[in-house]
Amino acid sequence: MRKTAFTLSELMIALTVLGLLCAALLPAIVRTMPNQNKVMIKRAYYTTANIVSDMINDPNLYPPIDSNGFSKVGFDNMDEVTYGGETYGGAITNDGKGAFAKFISLFAAHLNIDGEIEDSCPSSSGGSGSDDSYECEDLEDCPPIPSLPGGSSGWKYCRLFKTPDGIHWDLRTIHQVETFTTKTTIGIDVNGNKKPNCMQGDDSCKTRTSNFDRFSMEISDDGTITIPEEQTWAREALQVGSSLTD
Repeated sequence: MRKTAFTLSELMIALTVLGLLCAALLPAIVRTMPNQNKVMIKRAYYTTANIVSDMINDPNLYPPIDSNGFSKVGFDNMDEVTYGGETYGGAITNDGKGAFAKFISLFAAHLNIDGEIEDSCPSSSGGSGSDDSYECEDLEDCPPIPSLPGGSSGWKYCRLFKTPDGIHWDLRTIHQVETFTTKTTIGIDVNGNKKPNCMQGDDSCKTRTSNFDRFSMEISDDGTITIPEEQTWAREALQVGSSLTD
């Protein structure tokens, strides 16, 4: 029986056709791939929302009545509590940790931390902190991430750490003496030190219109999570039914 085989010219034609098909289909395939920054923004936001919900609805962490018998709303209760064998909140200490560090420290305890970010936030003594916490004399001493509070008189506390998925978390609390209000802001870098290191609204990123890898969230005492209005790209990424491919 005579054996049949492809000739060299037939193989060349077949390869050419395959190459043309790949060239035609590749852009369409790329357009359908999810934008990694949008995916990670969703992950960071929903991780935050779940932890905030767990904490605010746990009466052992934030009871509705404080130790003095006063009614408290959500995270407004700064009484000392025990979680996982550690104590959080309580007295206001000279370094600002104690009461005003309660939310940040409990949030970190609920998160799967892969390590603190060292040499990022000076300690209250003026040195470079590399232990489990970072106390800031001024929030502006922390790495400059736009849209985060700072500059007002009062107690300040911040912690910077990373999680195994590569996200860098920058948590800051400021208690303003004048208004007796406490605000916590979480700055997120979804891919750590990788570029572009841009947050919408940042002066250094004015030419960029999409694919931001940084955004921030403000946490109110009642557990409401708010993303600043100017960060439209992150807000749109979190909309139900929004496309993840842009």
